[in-house]
Amino acid sequence: MSMKTKIKSFFSVSRQYAVAGASNNPSKFGFKILSWYVSHDLPVIPINPNATEILDKEVVPSITNIIKAFTSSSSKVGESHDISGKDGLSVSFLTPPHITTSTLKEIASVPDYKSVIKGLWFQPGSYDQTVLDTAEEIGLSDLVVYEDECILVRGEEGLYSATANL
Repeated sequence: MSMKTKIKSFFSVSRQYAVAGASNNPSKFGFKILSWYVSHDLPVIPINPNATEILDKEVVPSITNIIKAFTSSSSKVGESHDISGKDGLSVSFLTPPHITTSTLKEIASVPDYKSVIKGLWFQPGSYDQTVLDTAEEIGLSDLVVYEDECILVRGEEGLYSATANL
């Protein structure tokens, strides 16, 4: 699958998004990427174990909170994120590679995770060969956007191509 195809499949009109490594610090990409989702009115859940709210969005401490909500047919993640009607989860990673690797292992620890995860976007600096190998081991390598692709650069194109046929 080409990177362009993977970018297009990362997006969907009924997708839930999450940002692993979301940050309150405006100089960090964890803030800038979250801002991109917010500015495009996309449903996004920030993930950060050390924050409670970023850009007026309730933060969840772990990705497993989100996946378990999908697999338990709950319509809520935390107090304020409604996931009803969503076709799955696409995740942008802005964490250091060792955290990205452990997050991928967390994802794989949740039963039926493959039915929930629809895209993984490894932002520049969030991955190394171990991350790519782990994505392969857990059977999600076909969903991975990487190769120095940045959502701030390619996101508009992917979002447009995913929603253009409506």
